[in-house]
Amino acid sequence: MTMSRSNIEAAIFDVDGMLLDTREFMFHGYEYILDKHGFPPIDRHFIAEYIGRSQTECYQAFAPGCDPAALIAADDEYRPQILHLITGYDGLHEMLSALKEGGLKLGVFSSRTLSLRPSLDNAGVRDYFDVIIDGDMVKRHKPHPEGLLSALGQLSVEPENAAMLGDAVVDIEAGKAANVALTVGVTHGFGKRDDLERSRPDCLADSLAEIPNLLLRA
Repeated sequence: MTMSRSNIEAAIFDVDGMLLDTREFMFHGYEYILDKHGFPPIDRHFIAEYIGRSQTECYQAFAPGCDPAALIAADDEYRPQILHLITGYDGLHEMLSALKEGGLKLGVFSSRTLSLRPSLDNAGVRDYFDVIIDGDMVKRHKPHPEGLLSALGQLSVEPENAAMLGDAVVDIEAGKAANVALTVGVTHGFGKRDDLERSRPDCLADSLAEIPNLLLRA
């Protein structure tokens, strides 16, 4: 699918499953914390369905009856030890460079917290972004658009001049709730293609290489 949007001034990205391949990082981290605290293992497909939502919501689903705050504290302590499990998707630097050279402002809107910035640093992409919104900076998490609107406010860009890009249904829903000009679903992450299609993004992309053609002026 190829199109251009002459009014796009900013692109806001989800991170996990969108820019960075964090599948093993996310799965292993949750599995380790649940096991350490005596909870039974859960299917990775079930974990994938919750990626993009708040840590509280995730742990309440993964470990019913748990103390989410205790598990989140343990999670925050453990995640920095496994950052090596994260890699950038093919074409990451080329895509971000093309968008910056095309004059777009770039931002991140992620539900991840303490490990977010170090993972962007490790991938060598943090400096591409003009604003980074993490899960500790919002009261209402995806699919609520609070973080997206906060990012756009800091960039001084109106939603009708922005794009929201992510691999999960909650990313598309947040973009639509904010009334952005363009929502883009990427199929290489945690979200299932069928689910993304049902969320009715304006575009679907199978790789990062397709994104500049979707966002930049013809």
